[in-house]
Amino acid sequence: MITKVNIPCYDRCEFQTLEEAVNYVQKMPGGLSVYITDIILYNIRFRDCLREQGIGGAIKKLIDEAPVIEEETKVLNNLRRIWTDRMNERIADYDIQCLPKNSRICIEGCWFDGLDDIVAQVEMAGNPCHTFQKWYPRKEYKHNTSGLHIGNLWKSYPTFDSYDACDGRSYDNYVFAKKPLNEAVMENYCKISAKYNFCMVHENIPEDLLPILYYGGEGDSVLLATAK
Repeated sequence: MITKVNIPCYDRCEFQTLEEAVNYVQKMPGGLSVYITDIILYNIRFRDCLREQGIGGAIKKLIDEAPVIEEETKVLNNLRRIWTDRMNERIADYDIQCLPKNSRICIEGCWFDGLDDIVAQVEMAGNPCHTFQKWYPRKEYKHNTSGLHIGNLWKSYPTFDSYDACDGRSYDNYVFAKKPLNEAVMENYCKISAKYNFCMVHENIPEDLLPILYYGGEGDSVLLATAK
């Protein structure tokens, strides 16, 4: 039985049980209310329960695994209210999961030794926000050990003043294809809309463009969307 829970916290992602995760986030600013939606949406067993049984079923499953959550009446009432307001929103049929960025990650049957291994195998990248030279093939990249062709759609962190000029971080979306990448293929991935912080992992990904992995430029976790 799977008991682990992953949460996109900045300094920690992986917990052995839901109860351990709840005890941890309750000590953080905002407490459980900040993280409870992410727990449901980005851990497959809770996500499946939400899709199949609605928010009531998901809450029951949370309480079954961590009875202490039942005491968080304000958090649970707010969660019910939010999802009642969002009843018309679709929970996609594919999986989205939060994973530690340094863990072994399986994508399309291929194993990667964390995010760094994925980055090392990127063969084409570009910033779709530019109107010129959108895509540039990487002249040098690690030998493709996975058999997949990896592209990176990225956007730089916003620059507000001179202090931000040296910030080299970016929001990165990694796409995985079974055929070699070219400019037309990369342009096709732009069909995926980008949400907050240029995140392309959400509930409205065209399923023929899965899988896709997102890293927000900092923190210990990534988000991975894959077909069921």
